[in-house]
Amino acid sequence: MQVYVINALNELSDAEFECALSKIDPEQKDRIMRFHFIEDKKRALAGILLSKYAIAKAFGISSDEIRVEKNKYGKPHVVGKRGVHFNISHSGDYVVCAVAGSPVGIDVQEHKSGSLDIADRFFSQEEKDALKKAPDSDIAKRKLFYDMWSLKEAYIKCIGMGLSKPLDKFGIVKIDGEYKLCENGEESGEYHFMRYEFEGNYSLCVCSKEAGIPEMYTEVSYKEISL
Repeated sequence: MQVYVINALNELSDAEFECALSKIDPEQKDRIMRFHFIEDKKRALAGILLSKYAIAKAFGISSDEIRVEKNKYGKPHVVGKRGVHFNISHSGDYVVCAVAGSPVGIDVQEHKSGSLDIADRFFSQEEKDALKKAPDSDIAKRKLFYDMWSLKEAYIKCIGMGLSKPLDKFGIVKIDGEYKLCENGEESGEYHFMRYEFEGNYSLCVCSKEAGIPEMYTEVSYKEISL
């Protein structure tokens, strides 16, 4: 498994964006151009380029052979390539991608200001309890909230069921130094989690059925992933 990170907004200049856009297939280009803001267009393009780069590097597949479709819940997969799994996420300046030989989910979250009351609706009891025990400072609680939210999103994306699985019906909490999935009051070791030390106002997490998630992510530049 490999985890890649690119600062899409800083790496992709307007000129490079236009150049790369001309090299992707028309359907992808049309989808990107539907976005109103250039930042969203750059993130979408970086997601396509980064995922193709990561898949090609991990599995030795030519980027021309990589055709992506989504399941009924919206999770992307590579058509006709068994044992090739990937997932992407973007938030703020960053686009991230994980590739593996088994299902994988990745999520990055920029920390935003505002109320954390959403935890009352979407966190499990175990997660609510952990949030209550956090140091009594806005920074500490906000960081823990986004870490837990990112872990939940990574798990949901790994299982590929979208929000058909209610977020408050499971929790991912740290137990004896490891993140564990908790459902119906029971711990499960079926899934493995990694929370990375990332930029101060971001959370980055990965979930996989495969043990051995790398402890470090790999930063890449636009020049490395360009077609």
